[in-house]
Amino acid sequence: MKRKIKYTPKGFSYVDVSLEECLNWGGFGICNGCGTKNHKQLKLIWVLCDVYCDQCFNEWLQRQEYYSKEDIAHDLYLQKQFDKQYYEAYSKFFIGDDNEL
Repeated sequence: MKRKIKYTPKGFSYVDVSLEECLNWGGFGICNGCGTKNHKQLKLIWVLCDVYCDQCFNEWLQRQEYYSKEDIAHDLYLQKQFDKQYYEAYSKFFIGDDNEL
């Protein structure tokens, strides 16, 4: 079973990851939004190189409402080009049967 890639309303892709998975790839499990640690679940947004706790992710979703297409065009272009590579790079650290694309 592969990890489900989800999308925000503005089109950013992300996956849910556990603290253990974050530690496996060399992360510290620290939310890039609030700087707190020890969250059991995090949201990994590859193209932004960010990991958010649920609260900061929801705040980021609210801020996205104000993003124009021009503001995010380059990020989404990079995402389109490299989404598969991001997935392959991180999926080897997923726990369970989620490491197949």
